[in-house]
Amino acid sequence: MTHHLAPFDDLKIISSTQPDPDAFTLCAIARNEMYFLPAFLAHYRKLGVEQFAILNDRSDDGTTEYLLAQPDVVMLPSYNANGDPVELSETLEGLISRGRILYIWRSLLFDRFAKGRWGVQVDLDELIHLPEGTTFQDLARRLDAEQAQVAMGVMLDLYPADLATLAAQRDDKHLDPDTGWYFDGEPHLALLAASPPKMQHPGARARLYQTYGLTELYPKFGITTPMSRFRRMRKTRLGLRILPYNTVHKPVMAKWPDGALFSSSHNTNIAASTQVLLPMPHYRFTGALYRKIETAIRENSYCAGSRDHHLMAELLKRMGEKKGVFTYRKSLPLGDFDAFRKGGIALGL
Repeated sequence: MTHHLAPFDDLKIISSTQPDPDAFTLCAIARNEMYFLPAFLAHYRKLGVEQFAILNDRSDDGTTEYLLAQPDVVMLPSYNANGDPVELSETLEGLISRGRILYIWRSLLFDRFAKGRWGVQVDLDELIHLPEGTTFQDLARRLDAEQAQVAMGVMLDLYPADLATLAAQRDDKHLDPDTGWYFDGEPHLALLAASPPKMQHPGARARLYQTYGLTELYPKFGITTPMSRFRRMRKTRLGLRILPYNTVHKPVMAKWPDGALFSSSHNTNIAASTQVLLPMPHYRFTGALYRKIETAIRENSYCAGSRDHHLMAELLKRMGEKKGVFTYRKSLPLGDFDAFRKGGIALGL
């Protein structure tokens, strides 16, 4: 373990399943995720995950009982909660962007389950896709040949065709990952050496927020964008340039070295592969969104006072008033892996 993180490590295994040091492990943080869990576990087992290390953040919707019944799940709780601020040492202050326990949890999980060997870390609503017949073990050999230690994923916010379809899913108990989903089918990122990827398309949320006029609310939530640059570049041959909103890259696969840290959920202090980019459908606009918005706003438990959930609540309101749709001219249906290649999203696969 990175010794500076030791004071924050209160993670104790409470499941009957004990860690297998040789198993390919996926790490995740769960908070009331019964909507996603069945599809999540089934999806990643098919991709070669042999063990799940899940930090259970005070779930009370059946997640705890469900995880304890899974023979390949190692479950760990914490005395802290996702949104808890922490006081960082002088050493960590310059390495972690905000004093949130969430970022330290991510480092602790990889320290314990992927130190010196490959592992995956994603959220429960993120399902990485690989070419048919490919496993993470295959990908690990590909990354070893490059001498890479991290592979980035591109977060593709998925959405149904329109708001009516989303509203019809509101009472669904579990996610159906294969029915009627779309994503923005254009290149989102360019991989760079020794620096985070360069954003080429800011993703579906940024597009929708601009389409429905939510960028006017950005200053209210302290969101800054390079406005002067975009005023100069705003008109392009293809139309209006979309203002960025959220980060769409994420380090999702790592062979975690000594001293590695998550500086945020989207960056580490080690360079990522310049050849491999993994498409990661992010099931953001699902029936579970309504409950997530209500919980996040009530508990104020997400980044910057759950500002994204406030914006999504306003987005759904405005889309309802205008009978809005999620799709646009470059939307592609979620299907086989060729859809990601067609959209210029999957690289090196």
